[in-house]
Amino acid sequence: MNRGIKLLSLNLFLMLSLLSCTQKKDGYTVWKEQSKTNIRLLPEYGHAAKTKQQLEADSSFIKTATQKESPEKASEALVQLGFKYLNEGDPQTAMYRFNQAWLLNPKNPEIYWGFGSVYFSFKDYKNAVMQYNEGLSLDPKNKGILKDKALVAQLLRKKN
Repeated sequence: MNRGIKLLSLNLFLMLSLLSCTQKKDGYTVWKEQSKTNIRLLPEYGHAAKTKQQLEADSSFIKTATQKESPEKASEALVQLGFKYLNEGDPQTAMYRFNQAWLLNPKNPEIYWGFGSVYFSFKDYKNAVMQYNEGLSLDPKNKGILKDKALVAQLLRKKN
């Protein structure tokens, strides 16, 4: 092989390598990477053991959020806010709000609808259904969760 062809081959190889390294990762891949260090991106904070500082922040948040209304009402308001953010294309802030709602009232089935909807937005239907099922264990007749779970089942049937 002559020197010119070798240089051309090397340049082509380097360009392709650089291109493959700089390709934009999809949003869900980035999400999953970030969730390894940011428990707020996981439902129920990923069941992680929280630091003293995180527990103090939770306690302060609960105290502030329940000054004017019950934990149940504050949880409902945060779920609505979470869906607002999700509908605006901000799943990160939505998950933060759903987790805050969970802190206030873990028995609120709408929270699990929210968690599932975040996964649904990423087309992670397996995790969406797991969250929907958790919500249905609290309220088996929840119309919103049942509707979205049926939609996931329909999408999965079409896929197979």
